Amino acid sequence: MMTPSLANLAKLLAIGLLVGLALSTPGFFTRPSLIALANAMSLVGCVALAMTFVTLGGYIMSFSLGATASVTGIVFMAVLGHGFVLAAFTAVLLGIVITALQGGIIGALRANPIIVSLAAYALLIGLTQIIVGPKMDAPNLDYQFLKGRLADIPISFLVLAALAILAQVIMTFTRFGHELMLVGSNARAAEAAGIHVTRVTIIAYALAGALAAIGGILIASRFGTADMQTARGFEYTAIAAVLIGGTAIGGGRGSMLQTFLGMAAIAVINALALLQGFSMEFQRLTIGLAVLAVVILQGVGRRN
Repeated sequence: MMTPSLANLAKLLAIGLLVGLALSTPGFFTRPSLIALANAMSLVGCVALAMTFVTLGGYIMSFSLGATASVTGIVFMAVLGHGFVLAAFTAVLLGIVITALQGGIIGALRANPIIVSLAAYALLIGLTQIIVGPKMDAPNLDYQFLKGRLADIPISFLVLAALAILAQVIMTFTRFGHELMLVGSNARAAEAAGIHVTRVTIIAYALAGALAAIGGILIASRFGTADMQTARGFEYTAIAAVLIGGTAIGGGRGSMLQTFLGMAAIAVINALALLQGFSMEFQRLTIGLAVLAVVILQGVGRRN
């Protein structure tokens, strides 16, 4: 395992660099900038939390979570004419079913999780366009409160923060949370110890689907419309947040709060780059380098 001094030094240097850049960037700590920062976090944050359940279980990542957010956003908008509660319930239930099925295939058949998620991604795109259509606009404005603020804090950000706390409580204080960590550390050893790996996998993916669906609802509410492009590419930002937060890519070590902080770091990086006048390509390069650095540090830690 990586020595604590090396890991802590890397974290302190990264935090110090971000704080220094924030302090030296005009306009970063203004009210509009901080509100924009919170809104940016809430858009992809739920997908990042969803990805954490998958990564902690040792399944690295799911390429279908962004598509799940898009599909559930479309369904949310389609059912919204029958009321917000029914629309939200339907979207979340659909998200659970979509990912729980993937978890069942992966757990029961020991299928490659990356291949399963890629297949699910393609199926989601194709079936949604055939059954629902490529885009769905809201029939009413019942979702508008999700675009509001409470004490000047965006409601969507408060939802994200509450979900991060709830997910962390699940991981820390429930039997499932402990079992998921054991499965992520060593699935064969966990199974030998009497843990039902398939059941744990299905629950982890179901929770991931629920979080992705809530993310889809927030995204659709933000833009007042939903399509299959809405959350495209969110998987990459989500796994970046998971890894930058410190969750082990092989599973078994990490937390939801770490992912929340990782998402905050990415949002700060993007905001600083924007205020400094750098292009979107530079933002992606910076985040890519940060993820690469984390992967290298984790690799060094495993070798030691």
